[in-house]
Formats: sequence, C-alpha cells, structure tokens
Amino acid sequence: MEQTSTILTSEEADSIHVCKEYRDADENKPVEENLTSTFESFWNICNTIQGLPILAIPFAIRNGGYVSLLTLLVIAGASNYTGQVIVKCLYETSNGGKTKRVRNSYVDIGNAFWFKHGGHMVLITQVLQLLFVAAVYPLLVGRMVWKSFPSLPIPVPVWTAISGIAFLPNIFIKNLSQVAWTSIVTVVAAKIIFVTVFCYSMSQIHRWRGASLEHFDFETFPAALGILVASYLSQPFVPVIEGSMCEKNKFNILMNFSYTLMTILNVVIGIIAYISFYPNTAEVITNNLPEGAFRRIVNIMAALLAFTSFTLPMFTIFDVVQHSNLSFIPKGFGEKIWSVEVISFRLFFIFVSVLLASIVPNFSYLLAFVGSLAGISLEFIFPPLFHLKIYFHSLKWYQMLVDIIIISLGLTVSVTGAIFSGRSLIDSYG
Repeated sequence: MEQTSTILTSEEADSIHVCKEYRDADENKPVEENLTSTFESFWNICNTIQGLPILAIPFAIRNGGYVSLLTLLVIAGASNYTGQVIVKCLYETSNGGKTKRVRNSYVDIGNAFWFKHGGHMVLITQVLQLLFVAAVYPLLVGRMVWKSFPSLPIPVPVWTAISGIAFLPNIFIKNLSQVAWTSIVTVVAAKIIFVTVFCYSMSQIHRWRGASLEHFDFETFPAALGILVASYLSQPFVPVIEGSMCEKNKFNILMNFSYTLMTILNVVIGIIAYISFYPNTAEVITNNLPEGAFRRIVNIMAALLAFTSFTLPMFTIFDVVQHSNLSFIPKGFGEKIWSVEVISFRLFFIFVSVLLASIVPNFSYLLAFVGSLAGISLEFIFPPLFHLKIYFHSLKWYQMLVDIIIISLGLTVSVTGAIFSGRSLIDSYG
C-alpha cells in the first residue's frame, strides 16, 4: 500500500492504517496487510465491467438495435443487483442485529446453499467460465497482431501462442492491491480507445442514420446477447474484491457508481460507433478504423488492454482454487509465491487458457456455448437462488419476487443461448 500513499488523502491513509490492524474474527490472526483502498477497489470493480467487450458492443447493437440497448440496460441493472446479492450472502445477521462475515468466497456461499455439492458446483462453473474468458485475451491479441502485420506468413494460432508468453508474469501476482494497478491500466487503455473511436466516429457524422437502430436480426441476436452478458460478468470477482477492501461498507456504493459510469460509456460508444460504420460494423470496432499506421497503433493499445484484462480472471482462478479446501490443495497453499508447486500450479492454468485459444477451432462459438451455461449461471441464476435460500426467512415478498424474476430471465437466456450457440457450433463443424 505504500506505493499508493502519495495519491491518498489523510482520511484514506488513516483507513488503511485501520485496515492493517484488522483481524479475522474467525481465525484471530492478522489479515494480509495489502488490503485495497477505496480507490483501488473502484478500479478493480470497473475492470470487471470494462475491458475488451466494450469493443464488441457496437457489433451487438448492430444485431439488435434498440432491443440490444434496452437489453444492455436490463443486464447492467440485474448484474449490479446480483453482484451485491453475492456479497450479502457472505454475511449473516445475529440475533443481536450485528452483521458478521462468515463466508469468504462464492464457493462458500454454494456450500451454504447445498452442503459440499453446492461448493463443488460453483467451483467447477467458476473455473470453467473464467478459463474461457481468460482465453479470449490471447486469442484477440493473436488476431490483432495478425491483422497488424498481414505481410508476415504467420497464421493466427501461432501468433496467439507467441502472445501467450507475454501473459506469464501473471504467475507472480500476490494480491488484489497489485491487480488494482493492472485494472487502472485496463480502464485507462479502454478509455483511450473509447476516445479514439469516438472522435473518429464524430468525423463520420454525415453517415449517421438514426433509423438503423430499428434493425433487429432474430438469428444473430443471441450472439449479441452473449456479448452484452460477458460485458457485466462481475459475480465471480466481487467476493474477492469486497474481501480485500479496507472499507467494506462502501462496496455497494462503489458497485452502483462503477456500473452507472461504465454503462453510460458502453451505451455512448455502442450507439455512436454503430451508426458511424453501419451496415459494416465489425465484431471488434477497431477493425473499422482506416487501415495503416492509425489502426495499427489503436490495435496495439487494444492488445495492451487484453494483457491487463487477463490478470483479474486469472488471479481469481488462482484465489478460488487455492482457497477451495479441496483435498489435494494443502492448507496455506499459495501464500508463498516463490515455490515450485505454486508456480507450476499457476503456470498450468495460464498454459491451458493459451492452449484453448491457440488450438480450438471456432472458439467464439464454444465460448458462447460455455457462457450460456456457466456464465449465465454465475451471473443470473446462482446469486438470486442462493439469496432466496440463505435469507428466506428475512426477505420481503417483493425481494423474493425480484429474485424469482431474475432466475426466470437467467434460465430463459441460458437455454436460448445454449441452443443457438450449440447449433452454430455444430454447423461450423458440419
């Protein structure tokens, strides 16, 4: 935390001092000193929302028009709610009215819902989804490098594998305080790309046609839906982020502020970029920029965005597996980074993510299929379901109704997305 002291107020410095004295009520031992400040936590939450998916939102609007915009707002609101619900389920209220954190992870919440089996269900779902999400970044880097240097006779899978080497330093990430600094780079890089695309789109104002937002493609909309859902998948990360915060009471405020700010930016870039390049809006909007040095520079920035975006999902995999209480994971595993076992363990997950990106044909369809099952479950099905079970006796009727509505929507989207993406996956091999 010493590295951030120069930009913190005296009040924040005092809160950090308090955090260093904070003790775990269950184990009566000091918690790691490198807890995150409110400033760092804000960037980490933004990182779960912002990232490379912002570059695909114009493409999502191309396939759904006004329906995609409305869907984006619904997903943002529901995701913000379920993220806060997940954190709420980490706590229990005693008879005296005192709230105490009795769980440390999404897996612990799963165990509270369904003893032992629920935790395994959540762990498998989390690791599967996060591995596929992490694999997107080396894949996109490989594609962007390939497009930037088309004269070199190197295929995309080879570029992807080569780019995977640059992701190896993630092995040595110790805590979310360090992740916060990659999150800052992630959000800043996203904003630079946002401003670049926005300014270029403004130069194309003569091409704007508001009527194009009325376009809706029933067959491709599920793919657009998958992009929008992936843009707000913060649920696997929030237990780790909130658990690392010095001032946990500010979590809900940070969630509301982060989601509102990022959603406004997503809507603005989605609409303006879409109507600027319609009907040829590319899957990654930077590929609509003029060819040459300009596009190459922006794609390099997008590659940087991919490198920094990779850190949070991969660190979350490390964290949830290391603290999963699996029989083959020794207690205290991961506390010392510089050991053969820990480095090998982390290297394995990074290797698998890069391998998936490099060798799996039609990866985007497979990602959409996995996301329809695992991603939707983590984002819209598990949180309200667990909330209903854990807080059943204290929930108001309207709170139960909200949970039931979100579960129903989640199931509908999951089944529909799995059918359409599964069909596309099968057709691609046919």
